[in-house]
Amino acid sequence: MSEPVKRRSYTSALRKEQAALTRRLIVDAAAQLFLSSGYARTTIKDIASGAGVAADTIYAVFGTKARVLTAVLDARLQASIIDSAQPLGVRDETDQRRQLSMFARDMTAISAQVRPIFEVLRTAAAVEPEVGQLFAEFEQNRLANMKIAAKWIARRGRLKLSQDRAAEIMWAVASHDIGRMLCDVQGWSQAQHAKWLESTLTSALLESV
Repeated sequence: MSEPVKRRSYTSALRKEQAALTRRLIVDAAAQLFLSSGYARTTIKDIASGAGVAADTIYAVFGTKARVLTAVLDARLQASIIDSAQPLGVRDETDQRRQLSMFARDMTAISAQVRPIFEVLRTAAAVEPEVGQLFAEFEQNRLANMKIAAKWIARRGRLKLSQDRAAEIMWAVASHDIGRMLCDVQGWSQAQHAKWLESTLTSALLESV
């Protein structure tokens, strides 16, 4: 009686593994195409060809091209957080200035990883309503994360301004747009970007020693 259960369990695990591989192939192919050809010029058929799957598979997994773009951005964010960011370290650090230093390093590392595909999202948002909605959701989520970080910093000492205003400043100056202007346009290094972000936030949020 137990043998069929084992077979079903094995089959289920294999299907999940195959589904994850298919999703990863689609996301990887889409990322390359979005960056090389742009969002508007990339079709579902192009992505399917690059991933080696049928177009219907992409529609079944993601539904729309906009959702494929969201999956690409999510994959970049997940990879960058695993590789670079240490949010719990910021939370647990007891010195506010060290918190901001760690936060700046984390945000600039994430920005460097995410900026290219973020630019695809930002430009596509201007011409496609569904992507525009996704872009707005992304920014809302980013602000929510800044509110969490501001709360961690406020726990360690007094701020110059309200916690909500601190979060808004962090959201603005740690934006990918500023990272693009400083690093991609002006040629700043990631280390220079991090140092500037740390200095700017320290001056804006904390009382002078």
